Amino acid sequence: MPSVLLFGATGLIGSRLAVDLKTAHPEWPLTVFVRSPAAESYFKSAAVDRIVYGSFSDTDLVRSLSKEHDIVINAATSFDGDFITQVIAAMEEKPEHSKGTLIHLSGTGNFIDHGTTGSFNPDSKVWNDDNEEDIKLINRNMLNGPSDTPVLEAGERGKIVTYVVCVAATYGPNIGPSSSLGLIYTILTSNSKQLGYVPYVGDGTSVVSTIHVADVVPFVTKVVGIAGTQEPQGSAYSRYYMLHGERVAWKDLAAALAKTLYAKGVVGSPEPKSVPMEQAGEGPKGLIASNMLIRGDRAARLGFKATQPSMLVSIDEDLARYSL
Repeated sequence: MPSVLLFGATGLIGSRLAVDLKTAHPEWPLTVFVRSPAAESYFKSAAVDRIVYGSFSDTDLVRSLSKEHDIVINAATSFDGDFITQVIAAMEEKPEHSKGTLIHLSGTGNFIDHGTTGSFNPDSKVWNDDNEEDIKLINRNMLNGPSDTPVLEAGERGKIVTYVVCVAATYGPNIGPSSSLGLIYTILTSNSKQLGYVPYVGDGTSVVSTIHVADVVPFVTKVVGIAGTQEPQGSAYSRYYMLHGERVAWKDLAAALAKTLYAKGVVGSPEPKSVPMEQAGEGPKGLIASNMLIRGDRAARLGFKATQPSMLVSIDEDLARYSL
């Protein structure tokens, strides 16, 4: 039975994934890598086999754990190319007869069209996980490219097996031991708090692809199961999956977020504000002015189907427990 190592175990996805993996494969030894002992009781209740405390700066520990396990899951970061390069280098030191598998969680920020007007662009490229030529276009200059590119290159070298699960803007409540909002909520809420209002760009018809965390986790668990029981098929580019549920107009998302943040006393108005891209905040301005158009045909063939409620109706519940 394969041993599994999970980086990012306290995050929005990782905390649920740890529980789901032990439910689906209770006999597979699962190690979680976390920073704080405060998470111990959560993972013990989930029947996790081993808890290792450390940070990305503990390079020797990261490398030794990566080399030791059969399957390594990176749910910690899709931006840090140095971290994933260290993981890959250690895994590639394993002998051929015990080749390891890396499952990397990435984000569809790779696939924004870099628009500046905030308007929907019907001619914007629709990226499809079923088109290997699309996946081959991923490069280090993309938002998640510094991590995706070395993973894909490692998969093609063949010393390790790689899978990438690329998720849209992920929402949902964090049921784990940390108070992490997840990336999209963190960006949008902190930006709105700093500005004093919730912005959108132009007419706000540009769209973002979204996915509920409860739709993401079962698919990742399925990929882990495939990795642990089946021989890999195809190229590294054919083991790249895009997950999304709904395309949401930025103006609609801003309107829902403004009501929630106003009720919590974070912003001064329950209505969002249309602004030029330059006034939308340093963090998200390139995101909310752009379109993010993806298709997950390959993921759908593997059984993926989004069933959770829209982000537009989930925001209140998702942010209810957080003091912003």
